[in-house]
Amino acid sequence: MTWQAVLALVIALAGGFLGGVAVGSLRGRTRLRRVRDGIAQFTAGNLAHRIILPGDDEAARLAEHLNALADAVQRERESAASRDEARRLLLANISHDLRTPITSIAGYVDALQRGLGDRPERYLAIIGAKSDELAQLTDDLFYAARLDAGDLDLKCGPLDLAEAVRRSVLGFEPELAARGVAVDVRIPEDPCLVDGDPSAVARILSNLVSNGLRHGEEMTAFSMRMADRDGKYVVDVVNVGSRLAEGAEQLFTRGVSGPGGGAGLGLSIARELAERMGASVSAVNTPEGVTFSLAFPKPAGTTPPA
Repeated sequence: MTWQAVLALVIALAGGFLGGVAVGSLRGRTRLRRVRDGIAQFTAGNLAHRIILPGDDEAARLAEHLNALADAVQRERESAASRDEARRLLLANISHDLRTPITSIAGYVDALQRGLGDRPERYLAIIGAKSDELAQLTDDLFYAARLDAGDLDLKCGPLDLAEAVRRSVLGFEPELAARGVAVDVRIPEDPCLVDGDPSAVARILSNLVSNGLRHGEEMTAFSMRMADRDGKYVVDVVNVGSRLAEGAEQLFTRGVSGPGGGAGLGLSIARELAERMGASVSAVNTPEGVTFSLAFPKPAGTTPPA
C-alpha cells in the first residue's frame, strides 16, 4: 500500500470517528472543528500543516496521531523524491557512459572501413579498449540489478586473495602500458587465504583499479600492493600524484560520479559486495596520492605470508 493510500485510509477513519463523537459544549465543538480543519489540510496535500491542540482528550490524542502520520508521510515523500532524483542522475550518467565509447567505436570502425589512417592497429587497440569499457559498465549494471533484486547469492569459500590481485593487474596491463607511467606491484608470493566469492572479489578489484585509473588526471605512477596489517589482508590501489576532492565518501553513493566521470556504480557495488563478505572498501588521500583499499579479515589461525 502506498503512502497516499495509507494517508487517505487514516484520514477517512479519523473523519468517521469525528462524525460519531457527541459534542455538547462550545469548547468541544471548537476543538473538533480544528481537527477537521487539519484533516482537510492533509487531504489537500498540505503535509506541512500541523494540528496544534493542547489537552488530553480524544481530540488532542487524535491530533497528535495525525501529526505523527503527516511527519512520516512527509519524510517518505521527500525520500522518494530523493531516490527519483538519484535514479535520474544515474540514468543520465549511464547514458553518457554508453554513448561515449559507442560513438568512438563507430568512428574508428568507419575509418577502418574507408581505409583512412596509416595505423589500423592503433584504431583496433582503441576499439578494444572502448569495448572493455562497455563490458565493464554492462557487468556493473548486472551486479547493481541483482543486488537491488536481492537475488545475488555469493558462494564464499577459501580464496587466495594474492592470486586474485595478480589476475586483476594482468587484466589492466594493456591500459597501464598505454598510460606510460611507472607501475609498482607488490604482492606476496605465498597464498593469502580469505573467505570470499571469486567472482565478487574479481569485480571489486576490477572496479577499484578502474576507479584508481579514472581519478588520475595528475597520475605520475600507479601502485598495487598487498600487505598484512592489523589482522587483515589489505590491498591498496594507489594513483600516485593525484588527489581526491573533499567528501571522497560520496564516491560510494550509487549514481554519484567523481571528477574523472563514470556512471557512479562501480565503487558502490564494490563496497556492497565487500560488506556482504565481511570485508571493507575505502578511498582516501595519502601523501602518495589517491588510495583505494580493500581489506579482508584473516581467517582464524592464519600465519602471515613470507
